[in-house]
Amino acid sequence: MQYYLRHYFDPDFDHLRARPAETENSDLYSLGYVQNVIAGQLLAEIIPLAEAGPRPDHRFILDSPDLPAGANTRIEPAFPRYLLADANGYVFYYQGKITVKGLLNVRQDVSFHTGNVFFVGDMAVHGSVRAGFSVQANNLRIREMVEGGVARSRRDLMVEGGARGGASQNCLLDSGDRLLAAFLEKVEARSKGNMVIDKYCLYSTVYAGANLVVREQLYGSTVNALGSVYVGGQVGNRAGIPTKIFLGYDPMRIRTLEKIEEAIADLSQSVTHLKAVAGHLPPDSNETSRKLARQQEQLQTVLRHRTELLESFDRDESQMGGSCLKVPGKVYPGVEISIGRSFTLVERMYENVLFRLCYQDIIVEPLPRNGRH
Repeated sequence: MQYYLRHYFDPDFDHLRARPAETENSDLYSLGYVQNVIAGQLLAEIIPLAEAGPRPDHRFILDSPDLPAGANTRIEPAFPRYLLADANGYVFYYQGKITVKGLLNVRQDVSFHTGNVFFVGDMAVHGSVRAGFSVQANNLRIREMVEGGVARSRRDLMVEGGARGGASQNCLLDSGDRLLAAFLEKVEARSKGNMVIDKYCLYSTVYAGANLVVREQLYGSTVNALGSVYVGGQVGNRAGIPTKIFLGYDPMRIRTLEKIEEAIADLSQSVTHLKAVAGHLPPDSNETSRKLARQQEQLQTVLRHRTELLESFDRDESQMGGSCLKVPGKVYPGVEISIGRSFTLVERMYENVLFRLCYQDIIVEPLPRNGRH
């Protein structure tokens, strides 16, 4: 009796010849660079040759029901003719065996040659992420730069060459845990854990879910950090370019609040316009009146969400005693510092100082020797 190996992935897949999916809503920037699989996913099965259809591929006709199980695959004893993935990763044939690999190496720039790359495992990009393109992985390491592109990681993100916004200044780094980068310039950077910038952070928006370290310069940026901020060289500059540092609140909730405020502004404008159009017509008398009622209801819902979110900030305030700004270098006039509800505007230059909260006021004191990183 002969058997057939039925595949649930493309055994002839070649990432060098990837093409956009031929659908109406296909994304020309997504070429399907990798065949993702998750642990437990069915990869192949053994079936009788008679069930293989009229034109079975001769390469997969077998004389015995033996599955070509390679690394990171498994066969359940209860279902001996099914081959399953045993890890998240990408599937391919290696030395005649179906194999799953958890680390994806992209050995070039992420650009028109690769398209956007989404991977369920860990990824190393050996080039840069070019403008308009995006990458996403579990742990993500980019050996060169992110230039106007998007890089997301579910855990740690490292950008060895730094990140810079392109012509549209649209560049995003988003990390589920730690974020490390050589520099940030005209970038939005988010991390749920600690963030370390090896050189400078300029004209960027930063959300650090724990602590932020910038080893050289920080100016022209807005920083939101739950914990502390350390800047080794300088904060602000002689030109007084706006630099804002907000400490003590969960930056992810800050982002949510910003989106809620935008929604409130849009809905309020819409309600005002619809009231003018509807005039004194009774409810449900026409589509404009019905739309006005819907918009008013949505506005009240969003306002309730804002109230609930603001209440959660009160809980942060009880735990922000350790939030502070440490600068062994210089702090220039014009820098704005907020810790919780307390605010101060730097009016003269400081050097080797610590800004911290004391009885609802922000005080400045010499930086202890052990405060240097």
